[in-house]
Amino acid sequence: MTDPLDDLVDALEPVRPVRPANLALRFVFPALLLSAAGMAILIGVRPDMPGALALPSFWVKLAAMLAIAGAGWFALAAASRPGGSPAPGLIAGGVLVGILLLAGLANLLLAEPGNRMDALMGHSVQQCLPRVILVALPVLAGSLILLRRMAPTRLHLAGLAAGLFAGAAGAAVYSVSCTESSLTFLAVWYQLAMLAVAAIGALAGPRLLRW
Repeated sequence: MTDPLDDLVDALEPVRPVRPANLALRFVFPALLLSAAGMAILIGVRPDMPGALALPSFWVKLAAMLAIAGAGWFALAAASRPGGSPAPGLIAGGVLVGILLLAGLANLLLAEPGNRMDALMGHSVQQCLPRVILVALPVLAGSLILLRRMAPTRLHLAGLAAGLFAGAAGAAVYSVSCTESSLTFLAVWYQLAMLAVAAIGALAGPRLLRW
């Protein structure tokens, strides 16, 4: 006679582990598409886009933000698991932020004295910060939903990682609309908006990710 408990155990199907990449396809990627569509409709892409594709400044902006977003995603994926440490990804993101700041400072110092204010402030600084943050917020929401479906234990750091990823991803999306070409502008204002989103994520983490 078989043990009913053994029959029950045999009947149970093994649980497949949930992967952050799978959840990203459900929550983060649609949020990124929503941000891109909203930006294209409400702000529009830069009017000189065909010519912009030949400008190094366009690709520097995009590549820099995507690199930081990659570090943020690495940290987010690590933080999504119990005991996982986002520290390597966050440190990599911090190093990239620092390198970009140094490059922006060097660009400012090498500019003609009469052009330094233009290099720093550009012509759209008042629009840059709020727009990057607004574009990044849906991605932050999707990233936090992803973390809620996982089991993070370091909630401040998990929220910070989600915010860093979302802020950099939002900045990358916004760069398609922005006509600023100064490396100093990118290093200061793009990164300030990105770090603001990271701060929002860090503050929201303990409140929204508790389980």
